[in-house]
Amino acid sequence: MKNLQCWIFTILFLLLLLPNSVSAVGCKDLDSNEKIQAFMKGAYESNPLLRKNVSFTLTLDTCEGKVCRSKSKRAAQKEILRIQKFENKRRIFAKKGPNAPRCVIQRGGRRFVCSSCGVVANENCRSFPADGSTIFPGTNIDSADFSLTSGAVKEMTCTKLKNPKFFKIDTLTKTKSGGNKSGYDRVLSYYDKSKGVPITVNFFADKVLRKVYRFFPKYYVKVGDKWISTVMRVRTTNGSEKKFVFETLTHINKKNGKLNLYLDLIDDPELKNVSPESLFSTD
Repeated sequence: MKNLQCWIFTILFLLLLLPNSVSAVGCKDLDSNEKIQAFMKGAYESNPLLRKNVSFTLTLDTCEGKVCRSKSKRAAQKEILRIQKFENKRRIFAKKGPNAPRCVIQRGGRRFVCSSCGVVANENCRSFPADGSTIFPGTNIDSADFSLTSGAVKEMTCTKLKNPKFFKIDTLTKTKSGGNKSGYDRVLSYYDKSKGVPITVNFFADKVLRKVYRFFPKYYVKVGDKWISTVMRVRTTNGSEKKFVFETLTHINKKNGKLNLYLDLIDDPELKNVSPESLFSTD
């Protein structure tokens, strides 16, 4: 009987470990450009800004040059934003901060700036052509940085590190004449093996480090069965991450002690009985 109990305990213990071992990915699984690109596409969905159907609230903190060294000036520029994305539509509502109560809505190739907005209302809107892939106007966060590695590339290699918890992927991109308009020719990124999520993504041009996206392992949280990054730092650099000329910090806010993040827009209680389409109305 005792042996049977031990056997059952062992099986249960292994079953508890199984999900982590199955989800873990390493360089042996990433032996071609196609496999690496598929992995990176899934890994980037840990960033809520890149998800197609999501609702969340975050604090945006940006600075440039000497302002980055002034706590008071940075604090004056901070904004609390409510963000909703649904298919090819995006809404960013400045709830608090220098741009409140303005909102910016993007539908396909058009961008609308509305001077008076609420949680679900958009008023006094003007239309402009969308200016590419910048997620937040006035920041250095750009979705094109992440699509760069999913396009045409010269070479992608995965390398093990001394710390077995992490691995790196080195991407050599096409030159400008080969279709790369970003100016970056190399992307060096590091990943958490067990979670399958990025830790840093480094962009180089002519061997000089130009931008760093940094995600922090302790600020990843599990929402359902997805690992989601709740804190991100983006630095436009001049050769070193410590030598930066522009910085954007974001962190997802909490409400009543609960993360204000919903991976399906209709699950947001503040949008109860609100049609997703109406959120992006500018009439």
